[in-house]
Amino acid sequence: MARHGRRGHAEGGHENAERWLLTYADMITLLMVLFVVMYAISNTDLRKFTALAQSFSAAFNTDVFQGTETITVASGQESAPDAAQFDAGSGIVSSDYRAVEATVRDYAISQGLAGDVSVDRVAEGIAIRIRDTLLFQSGRARLDAPSRQVLARIGGILATLPNPLRIEGHTDDLPPTGPFYRDNWELSTARALAVLDALRDLGIAPDRLAAAGYAGYRPVVANTDDAARARNRRVDILILYAPQSSPSPAATGAPFSIGGLP
Repeated sequence: MARHGRRGHAEGGHENAERWLLTYADMITLLMVLFVVMYAISNTDLRKFTALAQSFSAAFNTDVFQGTETITVASGQESAPDAAQFDAGSGIVSSDYRAVEATVRDYAISQGLAGDVSVDRVAEGIAIRIRDTLLFQSGRARLDAPSRQVLARIGGILATLPNPLRIEGHTDDLPPTGPFYRDNWELSTARALAVLDALRDLGIAPDRLAAAGYAGYRPVVANTDDAARARNRRVDILILYAPQSSPSPAATGAPFSIGGLP
């Protein structure tokens, strides 16, 4: 009987000693989950991650719990975010700007076009600026084969983004040369429409596109000399983020506008 009692006590102690394995297994499982989550975050597309963060921010807004506001979070559909509400230097607009600027810069350098194509931040979002001499002959609005190659490369960049686009034609303060266009309003609008048609032919959805001609009323620099005028003669492709307001015609110079946006 004594031997039997000692054997039973030893077996009980052995059973208790193995309980640490359960705790150890739980810890290993949690570590594995942690590493999987860290790996997933490190490979997350910043646009999608930021949009998800914005959705959570809206869903857990205190107004929801107070019942004062109804908020819905769309799923399965990309949309262009509001840059004014959600871009603090590391948001979607900044991320897209860095990606677009780097891609356009590398392409321009490789093609010897560093002075002809640039990317800037503007109030509405991002502007890809193209010198007129890269696309058109003086006083004309017809694209030739080399200019279509440039637009094809830019169109490939734009195709990766869901945002609406506005193509803007700009001239300098001098009247157009040649008999084709009566004034800079007609010339700038015709050039914007030519680029819009090219992007549409490249597969950009028509409902993303709009065109506007601003003549010489929105220069990037003052028209003080030939070099400055050359900078102002351009086509801007705007990647739009902020909601578009409807300013008065007197404040904007009343551009002629056509396309999918008001």
